[in-house]
Amino acid sequence: MRFLVDENLPVDVAQLLQHEGHDVLYLVQSGYRGGTDEEVWGLAAREERIIITRDLDFPMPDSPRPPGLVLVRVPDTFTRKQIARVMSEFIASAAFQQVPGTITVISPGRVRVRSI
Repeated sequence: MRFLVDENLPVDVAQLLQHEGHDVLYLVQSGYRGGTDEEVWGLAAREERIIITRDLDFPMPDSPRPPGLVLVRVPDTFTRKQIARVMSEFIASAAFQQVPGTITVISPGRVRVRSI
C-alpha cells in the first residue's frame, strides 16, 4: 500500500510501514513539510496515498479523495515508542488490510472502521 504519514507522528510510524514493504511518504522528510491540511489532502489524493495522522480536523472534501484515512488516537502524553507500539499492533491486525476505502480510527487496544 501507499501511505502519507503526517508530520504530527513520529518517524517510527513511517519506518514500521517501510519495514513491512509499503511505499511511504513521511511529510517531515519531504518538501511538503509545513503544508496546509488542504495541500496534504490534495497530495495524498493525487499520489493515491492513504493518510495516517493524529489531526482530528482534517478537511475531507468529496473530491479529490485519498484512498483512505487512518486517525491515530492516543493521549498527548504518549511517547514515540508508545505510538509506535499502537501502530505496530494495528499493522499486525486483520483490520490493517481493510484500510483502503475506509476511515479507520486506531487507539490502544481498539480499531474502528467505517467506509468512506
